[in-house]
Amino acid sequence: MALKFKGKVWVFGDNLDVDYEIVPFRKFDAGLIKLEDVGNWCMANVDADFAKKVKKGDIMVAGTNMGCGHDHFQANLAIKQCGISCVIAESFDRNFFRNSIAIGLPIVELKGINQFTKAGDELEVDLKAGTIKNVTSGKSLKFTPYPDFLLDILEVGGMDPYADKLVAAGKVKK
Repeated sequence: MALKFKGKVWVFGDNLDVDYEIVPFRKFDAGLIKLEDVGNWCMANVDADFAKKVKKGDIMVAGTNMGCGHDHFQANLAIKQCGISCVIAESFDRNFFRNSIAIGLPIVELKGINQFTKAGDELEVDLKAGTIKNVTSGKSLKFTPYPDFLLDILEVGGMDPYADKLVAAGKVKK
């Protein structure tokens, strides 16, 4: 996985709940949605056609408290599966933040992102440099880059592939 992204912006509001707005968890829990297809249900209760419209590499921008509610990882997985390369929000629920890193979904917490971009803009995000460029407007923002160990986890696609990498390198035993 790259640590740089370029894509079209999809904008959502505040308090996106993992079990309702991001993925209809009751349907998942009832067995109506399979884990390998959860991306097809991403944001279905907000925009029924979102998963069909999003293109691989697009970027999601949200307001405050993104990913609130339970700590179900299916919401993070749905976002990643539907093709979103990176999520930028004013603030994240801590469980959502942790689950995103664990599955290799890059996220950036940045106050002011909603004033910086609008739906349809094109953004370039560089996690290592800590920069976001709005290609549409020509403006740029800086954020505190992730520490190297988190960049390493994201670069290989999450905690499981990272653990496999450490085992293969002989740095830890299985």
